[in-house]
Amino acid sequence: MDWGIKDRVVIITGGANGIGRATAQVFAREGANVVIADWERDSAENATGEIQSSGGSALALECDVSRKESVSAMVKAVVDRFGTIDVLHANAAVQLTQSAAETTEEEWDRLHDVNLKGVFISCKYVIPIMKQAGGGSVIITSSGHAFASYPRFSAYAATKGGELAFMRALALDYAADGIRVNCIIPGATDTRLVQQFLSESGDPEATRHHLLETIPMRRLADPKEIGEAVLFLASDYAKYITGTSLVVDGGLSAQA
Repeated sequence: MDWGIKDRVVIITGGANGIGRATAQVFAREGANVVIADWERDSAENATGEIQSSGGSALALECDVSRKESVSAMVKAVVDRFGTIDVLHANAAVQLTQSAAETTEEEWDRLHDVNLKGVFISCKYVIPIMKQAGGGSVIITSSGHAFASYPRFSAYAATKGGELAFMRALALDYAADGIRVNCIIPGATDTRLVQQFLSESGDPEATRHHLLETIPMRRLADPKEIGEAVLFLASDYAKYITGTSLVVDGGLSAQA
C-alpha cells in the first residue's frame, strides 16, 4: 500500500521513547525522512541508530518543546538539512498522577509547559514552513483523558483537553492553506507512562488487572498500533480529514 509518505520530512517530538519511537519506526518503514526531536539526547540517538541500521532515514535532534529557542533551533536544523517539513507529530508529553490539592503550582506549570505550550510552540515554528510549501499535516497526541479521566489525573487531563480544543481551532486557521490538523487519541498503551502509572498505584498487579478489565479488547495497545494510526492521518488516504480526532483505545470509550 502506498501511503504517499516516501521522502516526506516528518518531525516527531518526544520521539525517543514509547509512542513517538514506534511512530518513527513506522514512518521510516514507509520511506520518510524521520526527525526524532527529544530532550533525551542519548535515547534519541539510539532510536535513530535503530532506524538507520534497518536502512531508514533518521536524524536525532535534542529539543525541549517547552522552550521556544530550542524548538526554533530544531526546526531550523531540519529545514537546513531537508529543505522543508511535511508532517509534525506533536507527541512530547509528561505525566503526573496526583490530586489537584496535592499538585504544586510548579508541577501544574511544568505539565502545561510541555504538554500544551509545547504543542503550541512546535506548531508556531513548523506551520510557516508548511504554509510556504503549500501544505502539510499536524497530528497531536492527545489522550482519552480529554474525554473521561481517572482520579488523580486532573492536571494531566487539563492539558489533554486543551490539546483537543487547540487542534480544532488550529485546523480552522490553516485549512485554506492545505494544512490539516488532527489528534490521535491513544487508549492505554504499553509505554513507560503507563508503566509509571501502574508502579505508582501501590499495587501494580491489581491495578493492571483492573485496567485490562475495563478495556473491551482486554489488552494494552502496542505503541506501533498507535503509530499506524498516526501514519494514516498523515497519509494521502486522509486528505479530506482535518479538525477531528481518531480514537485508538480497544473499545474503551465505546462503553456506557
